[in-house]
Amino acid sequence: MSSSEYLFGRPYLMTRSLQPENQESPIHFIKSDLVNDELFYRRNHFSYPSFSNTYYFLPVFGAVHMPRFFSIQEILRMPSRNLKMVLECAGNKRSLFEPETYGEQWEKGAISQGEWKGVPLRNLLQLVGLASEAREVVIEGHDFGKTSDSDEYYTYTRSLPIEKALPLTRLLPMSTIISQSLLNMGILYD
Repeated sequence: MSSSEYLFGRPYLMTRSLQPENQESPIHFIKSDLVNDELFYRRNHFSYPSFSNTYYFLPVFGAVHMPRFFSIQEILRMPSRNLKMVLECAGNKRSLFEPETYGEQWEKGAISQGEWKGVPLRNLLQLVGLASEAREVVIEGHDFGKTSDSDEYYTYTRSLPIEKALPLTRLLPMSTIISQSLLNMGILYD
């Protein structure tokens, strides 16, 4: 993202905050089921990290037989798939909640449908060999920051049960890795 976008936002989106960037799609302008990148909503918990694609590696470790680091170049050479999917912030329509609740006050535009290209997560997990005790895949963003209720630093982290990570419909989106949101991946067990 250029510094001018940080300062002025994206004029075609409805700005909720610029630092971190949170802007919603103007749903009244969307005329098809696929939302182009220009109108796709942006949701961030922290500012975009600084990094170089050339030197980034995706670590995969935990309950696996062969922990390893994948370079972006390796990931780009892997077979990929395209999937049409809806992405919605859990707080979409939060401004309509009664009583009012804490969080970004989204109206109805924190949802978009796009086409995503990526490596099936299952393929990466097969390369490292899941251990039988593996229960979850934990995805951790490279971005970090403080929350309003603490002085500690946090990363944006989410988990996915193994049974939901294995279908070919789960992608590690190349656009995510190559854009601003870098990831770490850990495999948890009981």
